[in-house]
Amino acid sequence: MTKAQFFSTEDVTPSRRREWLCEVIGREYARADACAVPTQPLFNEMTIYGEKDVRLSAIRSNAILIERPKRPSLPDSQDVYLAVVLLSGEYFLEQGERHASLRPGDITIYDATRPHKIYCPGSFSKLIVSLPRAAMRMRLPDMDRRLATSIAGARGLGAIAAAHIRSIAAHAAELTDESFAAAADHCADLIALSAADPQLIGATARSRDATLRRAKRFIEGRLGDPRLDPTMTAKALGLSIRYLNALFEAEGVSLMRYVWARRLEHCRADLSAQAQAPIGEIAFRWGFSDFSHFSRAFRRRFGQSARETRMLSR
Repeated sequence: MTKAQFFSTEDVTPSRRREWLCEVIGREYARADACAVPTQPLFNEMTIYGEKDVRLSAIRSNAILIERPKRPSLPDSQDVYLAVVLLSGEYFLEQGERHASLRPGDITIYDATRPHKIYCPGSFSKLIVSLPRAAMRMRLPDMDRRLATSIAGARGLGAIAAAHIRSIAAHAAELTDESFAAAADHCADLIALSAADPQLIGATARSRDATLRRAKRFIEGRLGDPRLDPTMTAKALGLSIRYLNALFEAEGVSLMRYVWARRLEHCRADLSAQAQAPIGEIAFRWGFSDFSHFSRAFRRRFGQSARETRMLSR
């Protein structure tokens, strides 16, 4: 039968779980830092099938943030691309200028040896296929151009690849080492074919748009918090500040200019709808901590003072 390794944080004392998980990830995949998200305690378990070439991992985990540093302190034991099939939950991957948002069934690929960030805001399960770099570049020479994109698992080659990977994971314990290796090698072929699909260009743009909408929803819900800034937003969404700013800059505005604009829009609406509420109270309600700054910003935005706006609305 196919050899399998099982690892679980439940087998380690709570005080050592984070250190232990980082050790396992560094040994079996690539050097990276892993930490729990405050909403859930650290829990992660993985079963790894195969000993060399293409390997398959089945992983269940609580919410987690995994980040690969630019200069890891130790060399990597693996030189691989990692293909992810999300089974349940939410999964967000950032690498370079690209960002992939996965729904259950979707696939993405990233270079485990290059800086990356993975954020899963709640409990999730996934399959990981470890793909030796040299072998994948023989299948798809421009593989690096296909990284951190979302491959839809509901149709086309993505659906075929995802179904094949799930089938191998379901029956891996029943296969001989030779049968598993053959099935896993075919899995690498299907992943390469899926990644080569020209429709991925449009999928990347859709993923970026979805991430921007998610950022705007978060901002809208926190406009009244004067502490709202790029750092808070990036941390909550599991993104880097650089990538988050790039999303807004593509629309011709910085993140904080967008925040100020939305705050001012809400203030103007309340000035008209709430005739008895003091102007300062409305400004502070929407996140302005300095009334003078609010007054100047309001006049620049609308060409009149907040008091004039209120008078004209009556």
